[in-house]
Amino acid sequence: MQLTKHLILFRYILNQFGYDEFESLRDEFNNKQTGYDSTGRSYFAGTLQGNPIKIDQSTLFVYDEAIREYEDRLRKNRAEPKLTFKYFQWFALLFTEYFFDRLTSDSNKLLNDLNEFKNNDADFLEIIDYTKEDLKKIAFWMATGSGKTLLMHCNYWQIRKYFKDWENIILITPNEGLSQQHYESFTSSGIEAKIYSGSEESLKPKEGEVLIIEITKLVKEKEGEGVSVDVDYFSETKNLVFIDEGHKGQKSDERKWKTLREEITKSNDSFTFEYSATFGQIITTRTTELLNEYGKSIIFDYSYRHFYADGYGKDFAVFNIEAIDEYSEEQINLLLTAGLLSYYEQITLFEKFGTELKKYEIEKPLWIFVGSKVIGGSGSLTQTDRQNISDVTRVIKFLQTILNQPVRLKNDLEKILSEKSGLVNTDGEDIFKERLKYLKENKPEVESILTKLFNGSGEIEAYQIKNAEGEIGLKVKSSTNYFAVINIGDVIKYAKKLEEDTDGKLIIQEDNFTSSLFQNLSETNSKVNILIGSKKFIEGWNSWRVSCMGLLNMGKGEGAQIIQLFGRGVRLKGKDLSLKRENESSNYEIRALQTISIFGLNASYMNNFLTNIEKETPEYKEFPVEIKFNREHKWSNKIVTLRKDAKYEFKNVLIELQYKEEIAKRVTIDLRNKVMVAVSGFNNQIAESIETYKSSLLKDFYEFIDLEKIISEIKDYCLIRGYTNLVIRKEVIADILKNFRPDSILCDKDQFGIMEAINGRIQRIAESALKDYVQKFYSDKEKESLRDNLDIDTLEYKKYKELFPDNKKMIIKAPKEQIEEVSRSIDEINKFYENDVKEIPTVHFDKHLYSPVATFKKGKKYQQIKTIPVKLNEGETKFIIHFKEYLVKQPDKFKDVEIFLLRNLSQKGIGFFLESSSFFPDFILWVVKGEKQYIYFLDPKGIRMMTNFNHPKVLFCTNQIKEVNDYLNKKIIAKKKKIEIELSAFILSITNYDEIKKNWGSAETTKEDFNKNNILFIEENKDYLNSLMGMFI
Repeated sequence: MQLTKHLILFRYILNQFGYDEFESLRDEFNNKQTGYDSTGRSYFAGTLQGNPIKIDQSTLFVYDEAIREYEDRLRKNRAEPKLTFKYFQWFALLFTEYFFDRLTSDSNKLLNDLNEFKNNDADFLEIIDYTKEDLKKIAFWMATGSGKTLLMHCNYWQIRKYFKDWENIILITPNEGLSQQHYESFTSSGIEAKIYSGSEESLKPKEGEVLIIEITKLVKEKEGEGVSVDVDYFSETKNLVFIDEGHKGQKSDERKWKTLREEITKSNDSFTFEYSATFGQIITTRTTELLNEYGKSIIFDYSYRHFYADGYGKDFAVFNIEAIDEYSEEQINLLLTAGLLSYYEQITLFEKFGTELKKYEIEKPLWIFVGSKVIGGSGSLTQTDRQNISDVTRVIKFLQTILNQPVRLKNDLEKILSEKSGLVNTDGEDIFKERLKYLKENKPEVESILTKLFNGSGEIEAYQIKNAEGEIGLKVKSSTNYFAVINIGDVIKYAKKLEEDTDGKLIIQEDNFTSSLFQNLSETNSKVNILIGSKKFIEGWNSWRVSCMGLLNMGKGEGAQIIQLFGRGVRLKGKDLSLKRENESSNYEIRALQTISIFGLNASYMNNFLTNIEKETPEYKEFPVEIKFNREHKWSNKIVTLRKDAKYEFKNVLIELQYKEEIAKRVTIDLRNKVMVAVSGFNNQIAESIETYKSSLLKDFYEFIDLEKIISEIKDYCLIRGYTNLVIRKEVIADILKNFRPDSILCDKDQFGIMEAINGRIQRIAESALKDYVQKFYSDKEKESLRDNLDIDTLEYKKYKELFPDNKKMIIKAPKEQIEEVSRSIDEINKFYENDVKEIPTVHFDKHLYSPVATFKKGKKYQQIKTIPVKLNEGETKFIIHFKEYLVKQPDKFKDVEIFLLRNLSQKGIGFFLESSSFFPDFILWVVKGEKQYIYFLDPKGIRMMTNFNHPKVLFCTNQIKEVNDYLNKKIIAKKKKIEIELSAFILSITNYDEIKKNWGSAETTKEDFNKNNILFIEENKDYLNSLMGMFI
């Protein structure tokens, strides 16, 4: 029984918001814009508003407003102006708001609804019915790196809004390191907290203060003195308990810890939040009791498989070889050398491309060796201790060998880079094929490797760092800088065994002056390149540097710790703090530095590791398919493309915010109440207010607006949006606020008055209106600048390779269960260039510049197949298939023109690269008639987030594209080129007209109005193509 199939609470709330499974929600929201529209509502709520949700729309917006307040509080308290919730964080908080709202309004009905939902689903029949006791706990199954800590802080604010007067608020952690980390994080978020110090006085919290205590300090029936706490101290009080990594206590020998936690929450009024990345490793078929408990309490599942599928965190490359038993000495040496080369390549790329990489927030790479155990501090060495020491000694001996015998390193290096290592995977291929590409093209010198990674060559010296706990530093004799730190526990026990294992060649000396090397690893001036660590790394070490990982002692029963370890390693800040890795089409140096390389010193370690990771990530096999150009002789060096001046950099020019009436006219804040009207089942309709009132409330209540506060808010907004070159002056902000037209604010009569001015509601409306104005002002300036820096060129593959798949290849990634079927299709390769292929959804269209193009097809089987470049989405697929059918059925109508289509590759192709409101079309269509080329930029997309024709993307299609067209034609005339172009841009809406019209403007907008504004609706009758191509028929 998989835990994922038994998440009743999670599935029930998903259903309330219109989704049967999380994958559907994920597909819709993963790439949605974050942030808020001009009314102050999140884009996520705006999208949900149009879905068949089972809650009142006004309630949804109340939840949304609450979540925005939590985000604002975090942003301001933590001084992180760019902090914005990712979609999964927003939904985790939304589901929690919903749960507490239902729990406080009618807990009996919630209980009955949950049991009714459970009993109507075959997946849940083995789980016993909910009782009131089950509603005292909710749990979050969240991947490491997904923001569990900030979620906890918001949960703290959430529950204290719904339930007050807690006698104790307690956070239970696994160890002191995490306790300290949580204390610092609570403080940053403005939440009072303290760590239990061992005294009874420290158990007495102030109102709202969080007491942080390690699970190891909780006991039942305390005896004598000491720092432990008897759980009876809390057992009769009203306790709010947060548990971080609750898997502690799930194994049989730790069961007592779970019992102790339950003692603290046994009173009827207590409540528990629990957070873990590893519920899936702990709760199995054999743990029926836990399956019942967590199946009913997990309110949100964003475990690693979702995190990875959404593109968050680093990618990973595993150096795994076919081995029946254990690795030979030669194999271990080659794997260690491969790890060294992988790390050296990353360090080299980091230094070479440092300036370009800054925007990706990549930190200096770090090579780690890590095991799950720490060496105990008492008694004689255990068998586990001996294995740990043996593994660490193996690494040190390898380092000694390469530093003293560079010729051996050179030989192994050549074997690996020439793909003649003799290390093969299960398919019989050299494991270094397609890897270490930079080093294969730029063969490194051994001396360069040793200098860069170890500060030289020669004998290794080891020192106990006396100013740190359990640390040993390694350096070469000729250098004063340490290149590595060992942190595995009791130094005295380790030292004796290490000296024995190295025949007395390595004696641990003492360093009484150096501060902790481990604590300084995250500092930019750290010279340490290698960490040989233990459990401490798994349990909360906060670093973004890890880029290469060697596995030490990994036991079979340590699945949870393996997932935690892996999660720590793949953490990534990403561009604009997105947490996401760049896609496969990005430059090699970026992909190499956003990939963690993993290898083990032992075949069983790797097998244990892979067994657990494969449960979380599907195994794929890659099949390259060459693309072939269609009618290349007709378009190459003939059809026109756009290019940007290489020196163009808008951010280098300072811009002053100004009041412009034509921009103020385009600002519309719609605050009218919309009432949901039920029309059988889910088909709810929105009824507008009977009377719309055009309000001058910003002018009327200007004296109530705090200008200093609003300027601070606008500056933070500009920082988040990247408007770093925009200068904002107080008098200009005041001028804009005073001159907004009455029709800028649409509301109901008497909806806003003196009370709204006093309670800050009008202040927030002013902020929303100003943000909308600033965005439009900046966008206009950027478009003007871009227009003046555009030129034309003719398109040919050699000059514009970025417009096509890398190396003229499409990569098909097939999951394990579909490898055979995909392999059979690849064997019949020619059909990809002649027909559409259903087994691997692709389209062959002779008007497209190349074939095949990967397309969308419904069904889990087809969605599991991944491609590079990424396949077309549903709307894009509809368009290309419709267009193909449209032309095939009426060839005579287009006999006087040549038609060419190109799928515009995301972030690589032709686009109007605007930080403020980029228009990046999915397709470019050329219709060539004589010496004139009609160029259409086509963007199939959902338009639920738009509410009127003043949206920047609509204005680009109607106004700015004409300006670009006029400017380029003037350039063509000036250069006396025998060509004429006409540019147009269209949004092809995948949202149907009936659905969108009720939220658009006055709700009376006709299809003709949309057509006039270059918005066409993709419909099965293909009428929209007549509108698009009508002038050529």
